[in-house]
Amino acid sequence: MKIAFMFSGQGSQYLGMGQDLYEAYGIVRDVFDEANKILGYNIKNIMFSDEIKLNDTKYTQVAMFVFYQAILEILKEYNINSNYSLGLSLGEYGAYLHNEVFDFSTGLKVVQCRGKFMNLTASKNPGKMSAVLGLNSEILESLISKVKGYATIANYNTYDQLVISGKPEAIDQLSDLAKEAGAKRVIPLKTSGAFHSRLMDQAAIDFENYLDSINFQEPKKKLIVNVTGDYYRDNIKEMMVLQITNSVLFYQSIEVLIKDGINTFIEIGPKKTLCGLVKKINRNVTVLNVEDLKSLQNALTKLEV
Repeated sequence: MKIAFMFSGQGSQYLGMGQDLYEAYGIVRDVFDEANKILGYNIKNIMFSDEIKLNDTKYTQVAMFVFYQAILEILKEYNINSNYSLGLSLGEYGAYLHNEVFDFSTGLKVVQCRGKFMNLTASKNPGKMSAVLGLNSEILESLISKVKGYATIANYNTYDQLVISGKPEAIDQLSDLAKEAGAKRVIPLKTSGAFHSRLMDQAAIDFENYLDSINFQEPKKKLIVNVTGDYYRDNIKEMMVLQITNSVLFYQSIEVLIKDGINTFIEIGPKKTLCGLVKKINRNVTVLNVEDLKSLQNALTKLEV
């Protein structure tokens, strides 16, 4: 069995995520206590009882990162580890954490600033995102060239599940064209901005300036990055900055791992979105997830821990 960890992306959060793990494990409570000291507010209260704040990018990214750390601590207790990791968009910061690029405290502050800059840019430069199902990237890219205004493919999730991002009127026009071209569905996403597009340029600039003062370590294990859809080569700060405005190459990343013999993928974070994507990319691999006591027990059973 060759395992890869994959970290859920923003948008999969839900009220109460992590609550049963918090109640069952002292190490999880320790993670939350540490996070509260670093942040200066109670992230547990937001995750367990404040849905409005939980869905605000400024808090969502922080909440997700705390959840990654909590689950990693639990897996460590059971000696479950991996030499391979990746994440979807924000989830890449879970992979950085797993690779010891930064410690929990530094990572939390970085994610907090990332969320703040993205939120600010989105409020000044409104955009829209939609999922396009049942159309391949070649067709969608050809349709983008016909659209008036700015639109791009933000996420290559599977061969026929893509996410578009851009100016609201351009995304509406592209959505109509996609349906005419045979897309099964086009689903507007509940995001506060046009992430992974040029509309996030200012956030990338602000984030780059912020990162100048921070020292990161080189990844300790094999890290796949969204920007290239391949193994990390060099310049961690550049990867972090480019990721804000560049496409997420998820299915390309999974292909690389499968080619290298990975046959078991464990999703760390809320819901099982990435598990579903991986199964659409390759039905022969095993997918597991850890987000609550039930999924943890299932994973431990399947891994024979």
